[in-house]
Amino acid sequence: MGLEFIIALTEHRYLGNILSPYLIKKSGAFYSVLSLVKLHAIHSFDYKFSDEEINLIKIIDSYSDENLARKFSRTKSVSEFFNKLNTDYFQKNVTPFIESKIVCVFNLLSNSSIRLFQKEAKYSNLYEEDIIKNTNSEASVVFKFERFQAETKYSLSVFRKNEEMRLLHKSIRIITNKPCSFIWRNQLFLFERLKASKLIPFYSKEFVSIPATIEEKYFKTFVLNTIRNEKVIPSGFQIIEESIHPKAELSLEPNLKFEPVLVLRFYYGHELFLPQSIIKTAVRFSSENGQYIFRKTKRNSNWESQILNDLQLLGLTDLNGFYLPEGLDNLENENALFVLVNFINANKSKFLEKGIEISQNKYEKIFFTGPQDIKFEVGFKKDWFDVYGYVYFGEFKIPFLKLKKYLLNGIREFELPNGEIAILPKEWFARYKHLMPFAHANGDSLRLKKHHYLLLKNTLQKPGKEFFEKFENDNYVPLKSIVKPKTLQAQLRPYQAEGFNWLYQMYNNSLGGCLADDMGLGKTLQTLALLLKLKRLRRTNITVAPQFSEVQPGLFDVPEITDVQPSSLIVMPTSLIHNWENEIKKFAPALNVFKYIGAKRKKSVSLKAITTYYDIILTTYGTIRNDIEKMDGLEFFYLILDESQNIKNAGSKTYKSVIKLNAQHRLVLTGTPIENSLSDLWAQLNFLNSGLLGNLAYFKQNFITPIEKHNDEEAQEKLQILIRPFVLRRKKKDVAKDLPPLMEQVTYCTMDTEQKEKYEKEKSIIRNAILENIEKEGVKKSSFVLLQGLTKLRQLANHPVLIDKDSQFTSGKFSEIVRALENLMAEDHKVLIFSSFVKHLELLKVKIESSGWKYSMLTGATKNREQVIKNFQEDPNNKIFLISLKAGGVGLNLTEADYVFIIDPWWNPAAENQAINRAHRIGQNKHVFVYRFITENSIEEKIQMLKEHKNALSDKFINSNNPFKTITSEEILGLFN
Repeated sequence: MGLEFIIALTEHRYLGNILSPYLIKKSGAFYSVLSLVKLHAIHSFDYKFSDEEINLIKIIDSYSDENLARKFSRTKSVSEFFNKLNTDYFQKNVTPFIESKIVCVFNLLSNSSIRLFQKEAKYSNLYEEDIIKNTNSEASVVFKFERFQAETKYSLSVFRKNEEMRLLHKSIRIITNKPCSFIWRNQLFLFERLKASKLIPFYSKEFVSIPATIEEKYFKTFVLNTIRNEKVIPSGFQIIEESIHPKAELSLEPNLKFEPVLVLRFYYGHELFLPQSIIKTAVRFSSENGQYIFRKTKRNSNWESQILNDLQLLGLTDLNGFYLPEGLDNLENENALFVLVNFINANKSKFLEKGIEISQNKYEKIFFTGPQDIKFEVGFKKDWFDVYGYVYFGEFKIPFLKLKKYLLNGIREFELPNGEIAILPKEWFARYKHLMPFAHANGDSLRLKKHHYLLLKNTLQKPGKEFFEKFENDNYVPLKSIVKPKTLQAQLRPYQAEGFNWLYQMYNNSLGGCLADDMGLGKTLQTLALLLKLKRLRRTNITVAPQFSEVQPGLFDVPEITDVQPSSLIVMPTSLIHNWENEIKKFAPALNVFKYIGAKRKKSVSLKAITTYYDIILTTYGTIRNDIEKMDGLEFFYLILDESQNIKNAGSKTYKSVIKLNAQHRLVLTGTPIENSLSDLWAQLNFLNSGLLGNLAYFKQNFITPIEKHNDEEAQEKLQILIRPFVLRRKKKDVAKDLPPLMEQVTYCTMDTEQKEKYEKEKSIIRNAILENIEKEGVKKSSFVLLQGLTKLRQLANHPVLIDKDSQFTSGKFSEIVRALENLMAEDHKVLIFSSFVKHLELLKVKIESSGWKYSMLTGATKNREQVIKNFQEDPNNKIFLISLKAGGVGLNLTEADYVFIIDPWWNPAAENQAINRAHRIGQNKHVFVYRFITENSIEEKIQMLKEHKNALSDKFINSNNPFKTITSEEILGLFN
């Protein structure tokens, strides 16, 4: 016969009764005990323990000598633990723990085939008579109290399987005290709640006598508690079981940590129960005319379970007897209180439907816990909206305007006329707070400008649905109905027609717009189509037009002419004047143009007359800065800023100048509305629609800081809502079918040995110098040293000759560029080579000349710019164009090239994209390949990683470059690691 796993009841010399697991084997008429089973050694036995057996071993192991010593003391050894164990401490703490584990094992064995034995420590054999019968029915007890005139008799009987067992003169072995378990005649008796001490008096007598002199106190205490917890047979007094309809109450109150919670209480008449109370029955004692009466009320477990289930369905979680919405326990007390009150507001009617009452009486303030609602009506008058709103707190109707300061300042508590405190829902702050900075009080209404239409529509949503549908029908022209100007000498591509329609829509609604298409997509053409569409219908009596590019003195000394659509003023960088002039001649020759630039504008010219005669005036940002006093009194039809990132600095003279100009309509054109920061966007959109984004301080606090520093998605979404109607942005990938393919590749170059040694040595010197300067002067005052150090490392990464003209070191990047050029020249391709360093271009120039290749070169020092461009475009043998980024970033159309080399990439991807767009633009019929040359393990490679981080902002908003000034000191120092 094989091994058998058993549980044995044994005696521990310190602990008394314990259970232990053994492996035994049948040996004839007895069982041999082979081994005590320890948890840590179960894998050493030639026996496969079942999951049930392992579970029992773990439970018993929890009160092993070692585990008890660890759990209940800090002694170093088991013997020290038992030697120092205090008797009172042992009885109060250790014994209840052990007994709970023993009872747990008894319960598991009651439904198990595993046998239970009694085993004396000194014997190693077990017999059939040692088996303890462990039936699966619990024992019960019935108490009997008989009240007589002279005394009260108290007795009890034990039952199991409906069989009564009298305790008198029985030999009983008590195993556990609470709950009681004992063994009699090898049978285990296990009670649910009974204490073993209550059995002891009846071992030797049939009843206990209580004298009449103390019986009332006895009945109020012992008998009452017994009636509550056990089955009692009364005699000489009454037990009345009452049927009471209970009620449930949720009370808002602070817990012991002053945290707001909801406390659930069940009321059965005068009796109160907490849900987690183990007391299942309430008993009240009364003495009426000498008669003792006990009124017994049992809890309705089914009804209470339903209430608990309802609370869960309504979103409440039980946290150690307190009830909270999920996640509320993680909030600070004040915020948690606000959320809890709003939760009650939103669900009070549901609680009442379930029969759950709401109360509060432990806070100094009484919080309003009724229904809350907001209703709006919207009106429109030419350039603004009037919003009439009312907030309803139960019976109270409050103008929404009165909540403005609360919403703006984050104040949640609003006192009602009856003194109750209404907690403004957090959702109201999320929905309406961002509306308030743009709203002005007008009586009981809030007034908003027309350009905040989408913000208002998004905020009000359903309440204003009908109004907004009617408003859009009345104010927006269907795009398909807008006829293109017949005098436009160009066929608009589909996306350009869409852009023209959008520009017209902006005009039709007197709103300023930002056309932010990628470079080369035809922003100029779309703008000219709009100006042709809106070309003045009335002419002045001036019949002599000046030459296109100059004005004769005194020509416009004519009487002032009124009621004529004034000129449109287009402001741009100086390098773009020629491009605009040519585009107008080519696509919109019907438009009269005047160039207000250079020294000729100083002559005797009447600006008023110019704005009366010409359709378009071309000028530069520098001219506006210098002549603003002459121009700020004029009115223009359209004020258009090309490359509008020039006004990105709201503190600059350029911005302050253009903002003074007066125009009926405004438009900006740019491929990079965000170069450095969201403040760039604010400046341009504030120019277009004053107040659209609030003042700059508000914009920094609510958008720049949350988005740029914390990547706040909610702030991003709100900003997108504000700017979306006023920015039209199409990237090349969006109109790919109208463009040639573009391929981009990064070529990583390895430094030559001497170059790398020089680079690492200089990097260490520069880093130490920067650290020393930052420590002395701070980051802000160290910008020159930082820039100087970074520039030197960039030059070294390109070629050591750039910092030491006598250097004999070679450059890995230079060799790679020359090798690539040799391949291109052999394959008869044209290439544009862009660099930030003129010295770098000159170094290539020497190599190109020595190789006999024909080339062109364009830098800031180039005088005959147009001729140089023409030479490259029209000469098939001129295959290389060396261009400095600063001189060639804008205003060039070089579609003859099909390769672009960016030989020293740096911070600003917008500048690189502009360089690429010299070749990859409308009119290009070849694939364009772009190569960026990056030196491995250099400052250039570090910058590439920084670019990826910084570009997250531009992906969510229009576009951005990666400005040097926005990089932190930690990022800068990281470049030198």
